[in-house]
Amino acid sequence: MITFLLILIILFAISPILLAYHKKVKHKKLLVFAILLLNLQPLSTIVIPALFAPELFDGPMFNYLILATIYYILIFLFYWASISFMPTSNQLNIQFLKKPSKLAIAVFLSAIFFFSILVIHSNGIFFTNPRLGYQAFREGFGSIWVFYITSVSVLFYIVAIKREITIKKILFFTLLMFFTGSKKLILDVFIKSFLIYLWSGKKIKKWQIVVVGLFLVILMLKLFGQFGASQDFLTRVKSYFDFMYYANKVFTDYANGTLKHTYGSISLSGFWSYVPRAIYPDKPFAFGSTRLVEMYMPGLAATGHTPSFGMFTAEFVDFGWLAPLFSISSGVIVNTIALSIIVTNANVSKNAQTASMLFILAPGYGFHLPLMFSFILAYFIVPSLFIKKEKKVNAV
Repeated sequence: MITFLLILIILFAISPILLAYHKKVKHKKLLVFAILLLNLQPLSTIVIPALFAPELFDGPMFNYLILATIYYILIFLFYWASISFMPTSNQLNIQFLKKPSKLAIAVFLSAIFFFSILVIHSNGIFFTNPRLGYQAFREGFGSIWVFYITSVSVLFYIVAIKREITIKKILFFTLLMFFTGSKKLILDVFIKSFLIYLWSGKKIKKWQIVVVGLFLVILMLKLFGQFGASQDFLTRVKSYFDFMYYANKVFTDYANGTLKHTYGSISLSGFWSYVPRAIYPDKPFAFGSTRLVEMYMPGLAATGHTPSFGMFTAEFVDFGWLAPLFSISSGVIVNTIALSIIVTNANVSKNAQTASMLFILAPGYGFHLPLMFSFILAYFIVPSLFIKKEKKVNAV
């Protein structure tokens, strides 16, 4: 039964690719690959642990898979609604503007400025050991770390949107993201570069994928600390999925009656993430999903090293069987609408088109940045590098 439900979850997760047949979708390949790359990433956090430790999903934890099934059904419906009700025009097209390189230089210099602050603050650790910097030297400087990521992301947008993306530049941006200490951001460069190639109609050669892929793997293993590690790779990978053990404890405790619903208090406390600790030093360490960590491991949130309890778990403690609905975060909603705008050539303003490009095609854009600030930056500050004209669009 568990195997059947896992297969069902995978099918529902990739089901939005069927919308490529929707009459409003012009960039069909981009939609298909965006869904496969973006939707399968969170899916791996369910399927891979199930392969390593299938015994976890017996008993109360089986409900976790049911929640995941409902979640991906809702995601499909949201994609369908977003595409179906998007205002489009068959005559709408994009022409690129030629902007001076001064803009890219200014953004690049801002990235250097923010990274320099991180290096000085960590006594060089962010340069020599980015993963340690990420883990131990972000407290109080999290906003600087985020501004560095945003600068690199916007720079990528400026370069890529003008169809100037090359293999050398992909490797360059991958290296810039390496210094953040985040494996997710390195992977994001690879994914978003691939989408840029598809969207712009450029052909990507197999050797280019191999070169970028090898470079990515080396940097990922470096951050993972695999070189010189005492444990083998598979053993260390398995330890990354400990969150399923924690999720199992939560669902078991709920079934035993020792854990009660919190009725939204965990989610509401997440608003503390928008308050920089540098401005308000008394900001609590346990907020959002770390509230659940604090319930099981008091005091751990203050150390800055908190384990994950997996998708849906905190939402289930908060809202019960409504968890899948509340698991669809504002980021998921924005990304879905943004992708719909791009693949349908939506008849929207240039600012809305620019914002959509950033949210979908710029690696790390909005990562740990408050959604409202991300939207304002994308809509009002980052300039449009293209114009619209009336010309029939050919499907990509």
